[in-house]
Amino acid sequence: MNVESGMQIGDLVAIARRRFRTMVGIALAVALTGYWVTMALPNEYQSSATVLVEPQTVDRKIVEAGVAESDLNQRLGIMTSRILSRARLSRIIDDLGLYASESEYMVRQEIIDLMSKKVSVVPVIPELGVGGPRRTDFEINTFRINFSDRNALVAKNVAERLANDFIEEHIEARVEVSGKSLEFIESELDRLSDEILAVEAAVARVKAENPGRLPDDIPNNQRRLERIASDVGFAQRAYSEATSDEAFFRAQAATAATMAPGSDESDPARRLRVLEAMLTEYESRGYTEKHPDVIRAEAEIAATRKRIEEADPDNPVGAQVSFAQQNAEAEAQRAAQRRVASGEEIQRLEAAAAEVHQRLIETPAVAEQLDGLQRRYEHLFRSYQDFSNRRLEATMQAQLERRQLGEQFRVLEAAFVAPKPTSPNRTILFILSAVLGLGVGGAAGILLEAMDTSVHDARQLQRAVRIPVLAAIPRILLESDRRAMRQQRIRTGLATMAMVVLALAGGVASYMWVNGGGGADETASKPQINAAKPAAAEG
Repeated sequence: MNVESGMQIGDLVAIARRRFRTMVGIALAVALTGYWVTMALPNEYQSSATVLVEPQTVDRKIVEAGVAESDLNQRLGIMTSRILSRARLSRIIDDLGLYASESEYMVRQEIIDLMSKKVSVVPVIPELGVGGPRRTDFEINTFRINFSDRNALVAKNVAERLANDFIEEHIEARVEVSGKSLEFIESELDRLSDEILAVEAAVARVKAENPGRLPDDIPNNQRRLERIASDVGFAQRAYSEATSDEAFFRAQAATAATMAPGSDESDPARRLRVLEAMLTEYESRGYTEKHPDVIRAEAEIAATRKRIEEADPDNPVGAQVSFAQQNAEAEAQRAAQRRVASGEEIQRLEAAAAEVHQRLIETPAVAEQLDGLQRRYEHLFRSYQDFSNRRLEATMQAQLERRQLGEQFRVLEAAFVAPKPTSPNRTILFILSAVLGLGVGGAAGILLEAMDTSVHDARQLQRAVRIPVLAAIPRILLESDRRAMRQQRIRTGLATMAMVVLALAGGVASYMWVNGGGGADETASKPQINAAKPAAAEG
């Protein structure tokens, strides 16, 4: 007997025969357990509403929409986050009376999380052409809102409500964006208007604080400076003439005083007039107070006045003055007055010239300040005009959104009651349970065979004792043994059939127990479904 060869088909058959009951029992138990669990899963009905994104109805050449039409996937992400927020889902749960039984043992946040997991928003990819090359330049303008629940009517109502919420959110978002844009532009216009008024006030203040120093005053200041220079020349000539005339007439008066009848050098009054005439002549010549002649004349004038003061008042001396002397002194006085007036005019003109010259010096600084204010004013004015045009556009865009003439969401396919459950897929689960049972049963048989150390054939015996086996006596079964084995098979088959029938009946019972409530609710809600269809179509 050859026992050196490896595992053969006959060995596998022998193993399967020895472990058949165990393998079949485990496989059947696993399959029935999977069947029971599958039948106990609640039915889920999925309802969906399809929303179409319609483009702007007004020609874009007339008015552009105030809201940028970005990618639909991006907008759907933002809108889905808002629609599935805690506040909105909690409002839907309260309005539709959802999850009444779950509310007894779950908090509201857990219920909201449970509901959000059953909502899905997916874009609808258009037809790409069967059999043709795959396109990537298509535009998605439709999306579908799905909701699943154990009650078909609830799934339909929630999907319909979510579709309406998407439409309302889209309208509110676009109106809010256009309104915020208009509000921002209005605030910017107010700010620019205030800044323009402030700049105008600053320009007026600078002009008021700098009269005659403005750039526009430069030609007038230059002409005035020329006129002042000309007037100064005339005044200087008049001053020179008056000074010359005064000196001349002073000399004439002194000559007349000395040549008058009865003139005497001892007469203090006559001598005083002569000295005054000499002092005037010295001044006309340009002598200063430190000149020896001027000092000597002033000293003699002081001494002569003292003599006159000490003289006897009852016997005045030198009271007689000739007509020529009087006329010369009068002319000298008039010439002195002209000289004084000419000097004052020269000082006034020089002060005016200095003032005009200072204005011309300060004009560039004022001009630079005004230029800066003017540049700011022009920039603000251009910005104000730009925002004024934008305000007109924003007003038209806001009216466009308020009248719902821009991009709109419209229900293309209203949600309807699902005729059959969409999950779980019991066929697939049954097949997976059967496959899993066969796998677990086979693995269990192999594991038990590997753990079994008993000898079942000659090959195992020879390998264990290391002695060649000369012959093997087959198993001898009597009629009574065969009869007992048949009875055992019958009992096993009946027990197996009973277990299978019990498992099948239990699965059906669990299905009816788990899903019976949903079916009852669905049956009771059929009038509501029929009544809700026109409303859904209208929405």
